[in-house]
Amino acid sequence: MHRVLFAIHRKPELSFEEFVEHYREVHIPIARRLPRLRHYEIFPVVPAPDGDESSPDAFAIMTFDSAEDFEVVLGTPEMAEAVPGGTTGVQEIRMSAWAT
Repeated sequence: MHRVLFAIHRKPELSFEEFVEHYREVHIPIARRLPRLRHYEIFPVVPAPDGDESSPDAFAIMTFDSAEDFEVVLGTPEMAEAVPGGTTGVQEIRMSAWAT
């Protein structure tokens, strides 16, 4: 298995609640269309009381059969639709990958 962890940061003009709603209504349906995706989990992170904007607003884990399957997904229109830019509510994505 090949897993990819995404640390997701919302656009500053969105509240945390707006970000979570947008993620559920837009990004999760996109992820469901990704070819070769075996499993997908999203973990919203409730903002700290001090308002630290440097922390991620959510983490997501995508699971694939292999690193090659993930490489294929990176070139799909669905992945292009999900990444920062355009009308997405995501400001920045950082990712790490590991095999199990």
